[in-house]
Amino acid sequence: MQNFRSDKLKQKQVEISAEYIISQPLWQRVPTRTETGERTFDFMVIVKKLNQLDSVKQRFILKKIYPILETYSNVILLADLNLKINLLWVSHLPRPNLSFEIASQIMDAYPPARLISHRLE
Repeated sequence: MQNFRSDKLKQKQVEISAEYIISQPLWQRVPTRTETGERTFDFMVIVKKLNQLDSVKQRFILKKIYPILETYSNVILLADLNLKINLLWVSHLPRPNLSFEIASQIMDAYPPARLISHRLE
């Protein structure tokens, strides 16, 4: 499991790793409100069969997805990639259509990826 917070994304290049990291359950880490009290937006993308790829191909795909997350580091509050279940969860500041914008770029980078859930904006 990998966890990206916007402050970490700004400070350094995201380290690409396919390791599984044990951490708190996602429901305990996902921000639900911004610092100003607004509700955050979130969405999930299933990254089909990413965990079945060999490590070289997996790193290649991750090197395509991570820059997308870095591009939006000023608005992404949490991005969690769980390779065990092929799920990318992204929480971001409340901005209209931002979920679709980010998700579509991820799907362009990895065509088998599919947007499976988002909060209505």
